[in-house]
Amino acid sequence: MTLRARVLLMSAVAQRRGTLRRAFLARQGIPSGPEASSTTSAREASGALEETVRERTAELEAANAKLSRSLEQLHATQAQLLFADRLIALGRIAAGVGHEINNPLAFILSNLEYIHQELQQKEQLPERERQEVLEALAETRDGAERIRLIVRDLQTLSRSEDVGSGPSDVGAVVRTAAKMAMHELRHRARLVVECDGVPPVQGNGARLGQVFLNLLLNAAQAIVPGQVELNEVRVVASEAMPGRVVAVEVRDTGCGISPEHRERIFDPFFTTKPLGVGTGLGLAVCHGIVTSLGGTLTLESAPGRGSIFRVTLPVAGAFAQPPRQLDAAL
Repeated sequence: MTLRARVLLMSAVAQRRGTLRRAFLARQGIPSGPEASSTTSAREASGALEETVRERTAELEAANAKLSRSLEQLHATQAQLLFADRLIALGRIAAGVGHEINNPLAFILSNLEYIHQELQQKEQLPERERQEVLEALAETRDGAERIRLIVRDLQTLSRSEDVGSGPSDVGAVVRTAAKMAMHELRHRARLVVECDGVPPVQGNGARLGQVFLNLLLNAAQAIVPGQVELNEVRVVASEAMPGRVVAVEVRDTGCGISPEHRERIFDPFFTTKPLGVGTGLGLAVCHGIVTSLGGTLTLESAPGRGSIFRVTLPVAGAFAQPPRQLDAAL
């Protein structure tokens, strides 16, 4: 057999074997040739994709858990800052409140001593002296009521728990804050409050009181003591959007704020006061409280022309959900 004949015979045998192999694989349902290679590649790609998805899912779950823990820590820190600012505000007004309590307490004790002596010395009192004793008792009752109200206001301000959000009377909140700040105001400026006739706002009375107390104390401290007749702090409430938004402005005739300081005035721990006098938390906390209630806190000021802090708050029940921002509406 020639070489050519042998090559042709081997080629024919190989083709026959290939035909038989393909027939056998086809009978068994197993793909062969390019199809087998393609199927294997597809299976490998699918397995790699599933593994990648599992890895990414695990990474996302871990990141989500970490984010949840960070959010919880942020809420806890925020609550601590709010309470710390309340304690700072209480410290700032402690001396003045002590003076406010001592005044009525002094005439309570004086009147009680007078009544005690009168009743000891005389079994029956003439009508004129009887009237004097009754008047002293009435004054004593008024003084005791004044002390009770001061203590109640202190308790309202110092609450650390979040008592929820609901309709709040702006006028009542501002008047309570004004009483607490009066020890700073009385020697610096006249206080004018025009907050009647506006609807209740959505908020928390204790937290709103903290906001307006801080704003009033800042307004007072921007005015040099001793010229009460020349200076004024005015609190005015109005409906910026009737039935929807209430705006409360705290205006003062103080020294004003420079442009470079206005840009940072709501930053935490930023203060223009001397070291040891201010912490820089007050206005930052005020801004956080107001924005958490769906409102805004803004400032207008210029050196030598006083300042206007403007608080906007949604009217109670005006929105199905608290608005994210009121800036676009005002």
